[in-house]
Amino acid sequence: MAIVSDQVQYESRTRSRWAVVAFVAAIGLVLSQLLELSGPQPPVSEATVTLITENARATIDLIGSAVDMIGLLAMSALVYWLHRISQAREPTLRTATRWTASGGAAIAAVMAMVYTVLFTIKAHQFVTTGNQGYPEAAHLFSSSIWFLPQLVLELGDLLMAVGVVLVVLSVMRVGLIPRTIGYAGVVAGALFIIGVPLLTPIVQGFWLASTAVLLYRRWPSGDPPAWESGTAMPWTPLQRGPDQRGTKAQRRRRVSDSEVFAAVESHETPPNPRAGRAKRKRRK
Repeated sequence: MAIVSDQVQYESRTRSRWAVVAFVAAIGLVLSQLLELSGPQPPVSEATVTLITENARATIDLIGSAVDMIGLLAMSALVYWLHRISQAREPTLRTATRWTASGGAAIAAVMAMVYTVLFTIKAHQFVTTGNQGYPEAAHLFSSSIWFLPQLVLELGDLLMAVGVVLVVLSVMRVGLIPRTIGYAGVVAGALFIIGVPLLTPIVQGFWLASTAVLLYRRWPSGDPPAWESGTAMPWTPLQRGPDQRGTKAQRRRRVSDSEVFAAVESHETPPNPRAGRAKRKRRK
């Protein structure tokens, strides 16, 4: 019991700090994607046009990659901590899950920056030397220097997406986050692989910002009970009570039967069981 109490006190002391981390992650991911959508865009997907456009927007992409790296590193630390406190409530959760999420996010953050720097250098080299023809552009893109960063970056994105989804499900499983945040986190994790230009920053920003609000104790419905108890309190569907309509119908049938028997004994006309319902309809 003392261990549970110590865990609750530790989380109470540190939640505000992790709320700041979640907010930084939200700003980093959203701002970096907005920067990616701004500035000059290549009108067609062609090697020479892509390199010329990249040289024109080199500053925007470098700033965006730096902001994205900060956001991803903040998210990496956040999902690691969230899964760790979830495992304190449910020891059967696998430690490899948080390492997959945080490690994938860290790899994606670093390799995205490396890839952007290499791309910027190559674009500047293409624009300032040679005749800017397609053979030169194709030669730059076919260089072996692209393959390794791309491969590692895609691996990081895959690990991050899978890890984030598993971490969010684990945190939701022990009852530390409401289902609204949990479902948004699952979709946000999937969007690290299936990027949708406008939807991705909205969903990922909502997930991280909502997590920050919850950690800062400002969620509208209050903290889920698992925060205060220090134990897993999974979300369960609300238990439905007995069907009141059936109960009323049975009561009405019982009343109707008794009235029928009384009417038969007194040689009167039996009452209509639907009369009351018809009157209520007319009254409405």
